[in-house]
Amino acid sequence: MTDSFDQHPPRLSEDEKQRLYRDGMVIVRHAIPPSMTQAALEVINANPENKGFTNNSHTSTIDLYTESILPELIDEVMGPHTRPITGFVALTPPGVSDAVVGNHFDEKKVPRPATHVDGGWAGLAPVKRSEIEAAGLDLHTWGSDGDPQSMGPAGGAPLWQDPHRTVAIGSFTAFVGVCLNDQMQPGKGQFAFRRGAHEAVEAFFNMQRREGGPIGGGGPGWPRLVPVGEDSAMAGIMPKAMEATYPDTRFEHEDWPWPELTPALMEEGDAFITLHALPHTATPNLSSDSRINVYYRVRRTREENPHEQNRKIGWGVSDHADRALNGDFLDYPDHYNPYQTSVDKLCDHWSEWDGMADIVEKERSKHRS
Repeated sequence: MTDSFDQHPPRLSEDEKQRLYRDGMVIVRHAIPPSMTQAALEVINANPENKGFTNNSHTSTIDLYTESILPELIDEVMGPHTRPITGFVALTPPGVSDAVVGNHFDEKKVPRPATHVDGGWAGLAPVKRSEIEAAGLDLHTWGSDGDPQSMGPAGGAPLWQDPHRTVAIGSFTAFVGVCLNDQMQPGKGQFAFRRGAHEAVEAFFNMQRREGGPIGGGGPGWPRLVPVGEDSAMAGIMPKAMEATYPDTRFEHEDWPWPELTPALMEEGDAFITLHALPHTATPNLSSDSRINVYYRVRRTREENPHEQNRKIGWGVSDHADRALNGDFLDYPDHYNPYQTSVDKLCDHWSEWDGMADIVEKERSKHRS
């Protein structure tokens, strides 16, 4: 890279690692040089079909990750991983023009964002709530007798990760984002997160495992479906039993109407790294121009997994990397259970972060003493 700008070194400082441990997220300032961000913007702005979340495998958008400091930096803090072959462009156009930011914010025009953890099937149930109940089925466990091959009526993540229907949420290790325009002012549709809630999510998965599973929606404490509207039901909403354990970390700003959420305030060329377990959300864009990021989902290499680098996975975009991106089951050797491995990692997320081991041990020892 030849750009003359004050680029972040290809590793996190101890202070940045402490923030990653505490918050579940860290912003890497000046990660991507302007020549690369501008090349990606040219491609994105020239694509009239790119509205909202769109998968994008163009060289310029993949290069933001693969040709920048990010692979080396993430190898150091996390560990070896398959490089993304695709990502997704997250373009949020300007929001509601007559909604006033701040104390006069109108929630009827711009709903309060709800956070989520990636990997579970989400969307409206394909049948009415009354039909589910008339069939003698339970909203909490809906889908437990369904076809585990199904991607779910709304697409996206599979209804189940495994044919035995023991895991209902996919997993990866880090969610990485690259910022392509000025997002320093709150209210520009920033990526936002529940700061510090990653540990509560891990604890919830451990509770589900102790109680016999399944892990994810439909398991202990997490209803697969919740009632919405007059006669509908929706999947993918984080369970109240989990949200009740989130720490009360707030972001106070006169132009930010959701203090329970922390917005990622970034400049063009900044990047962020979060744990998979960190609840996050897109927020409405109340500014006058678009918010543009590119996101990648990366998973630490699992040495016994025969499908590392298998392009059927959709590395970089998939949130269910134990199955093909299209939902097909993959063949595994008898000695390797990918689904149990994923459960183990969901219940001990720091076990996949090699470069965080010293900090994790130091911080955990404080609570043991």
